Amino acid sequence: MTTKTVTLNLMLSYPVHWTKWQVLRDLIQNFYDDAGYERFGKSFSYFHREESGTKGSLVLSMKSAGFNYEWLIHIGATTKQDTQNKFAGLYGEGFKVAAMCALRDYGWSIEVRSRNWRLVVTTIDTAIDGRTLRQLAYTIEEGLEHSDQTVITIANFDKEYLPTVEAAMQNFYYPENPLFGEFVWQSDYGSIGKRSKIQKPKVLPTSYECGGDGIIFLAYQARGSFVTPIVVCNHHFKTSDRDRKTIGRGTVQDAIIDLSYSMPPHAAMFLLTSLRKYWYSYPDSRKDIESWYATIRKLILRIRLDENVVRRFRTQNPHLAVCERPTSKMMESRRSIAQEWQRINQPQLILVQENFSLLGYENIIDVCEAAGGFNVTREPLGDEVKALEILQNAAKDVLGDFVFEFPHCLVIHNESSVHDGTAHLIANKEKKKNRSGYRIRYSIRRIEIQKRLLRADRFMEAFATYCHELCHCFGGDASKTFSYALTDVIALTIRKRSVLVTYQKQWKHCFENGRSSDK
Repeated sequence: MTTKTVTLNLMLSYPVHWTKWQVLRDLIQNFYDDAGYERFGKSFSYFHREESGTKGSLVLSMKSAGFNYEWLIHIGATTKQDTQNKFAGLYGEGFKVAAMCALRDYGWSIEVRSRNWRLVVTTIDTAIDGRTLRQLAYTIEEGLEHSDQTVITIANFDKEYLPTVEAAMQNFYYPENPLFGEFVWQSDYGSIGKRSKIQKPKVLPTSYECGGDGIIFLAYQARGSFVTPIVVCNHHFKTSDRDRKTIGRGTVQDAIIDLSYSMPPHAAMFLLTSLRKYWYSYPDSRKDIESWYATIRKLILRIRLDENVVRRFRTQNPHLAVCERPTSKMMESRRSIAQEWQRINQPQLILVQENFSLLGYENIIDVCEAAGGFNVTREPLGDEVKALEILQNAAKDVLGDFVFEFPHCLVIHNESSVHDGTAHLIANKEKKKNRSGYRIRYSIRRIEIQKRLLRADRFMEAFATYCHELCHCFGGDASKTFSYALTDVIALTIRKRSVLVTYQKQWKHCFENGRSSDK
């Protein structure tokens, strides 16, 4: 038997500080990569050994052919470089850094036993330019009896940290991982499945703005979280982050899109269903990474490959309607009306992004039009003509020169229309203002009034609707100027209520003596 000390040229002052979980993760990773994900859960084991007068030792072991200790000496030396897609490790420094942090930061003494050798992690003084520095070293014994077990023993290990060991194991992808539930799809490229009911350890990575009980595994390791309790694994997707810190939402999306090219339609349906809260997601040109639009589209394209899966998805989600991004002012107006109609008349409908049309879902504008949600107008008839004249005169008398034009009115004939009134606007390029200083931004081409308002007992509602539409010359519904102008109109109406009472009598007399418009 021979004994020697090998220095690693890794100074203890090296500014890397890993948590206990990170240290244990990288020590366990050596076993994981040796066994492979299929065998790891069956062959790896650990236990805490009580020792008199100490905190005891953690023993990690696995039946293994073992390896040459020289792989643990050189930074960058790794057995995985020629087969990068099959292992969690890659950089050839995990054991060295983990051993340094364990010894320096936590007082853990590490021993490795494999084949016919034993390695003990220690330190040694080194003189550099007249200064004495301490560096990591190994004491290695060779010529021992051959062992078919690879064992790492961590001395001075408190039993209270055993849950951290379990959490470090759960960081890896293997069939027996207790965080896994039933899988929907598994392949050499990746897998998708449900989460078990076991609580996820808090130390596992949580993706910023994508937190949840789900887990994203990249290259066989947990790297981020997911909004719903599922497991998404992309075995071939690697990042250049050497420390394997948590990934952001953009990387989560990229990993799913990359995986979508390999997953079958039924797996894409499962994943799309889990992303339900993002079905109405559209990209923002300033923060495109924030949108799930591209991810949703890729999954839909995958589902579309199988007509049976499409039918199953539509059966499970019957109440969807596509709401496209408007490409013109007219489309924006129609979409706005359709959305309001849906909110009032079809609240069970769920609006989704335009890519759902690929699965056969109708556009909300078409649904609204088929149901008579848009205005169907006509010229006023009979007593409606006199009533609208009274309405216009009342507005002129009450508002005076607050507004400059009192356009022609049409009657909304279909009572299923979502609006009681509508103003059709044309942009006004002139910088003209009214007496209160409000700029006249639009010229009103015409106003449309719902016919159910043109009845003997509804003068005040008709007047309020008419004035509301007149105020759109100052801006749209979301405009501050419109809101301020409407407030002023209300004040004018209150001050001239006695005038309104006179017109209300004329209105009522008109319907009592004429032919009722709703007959």
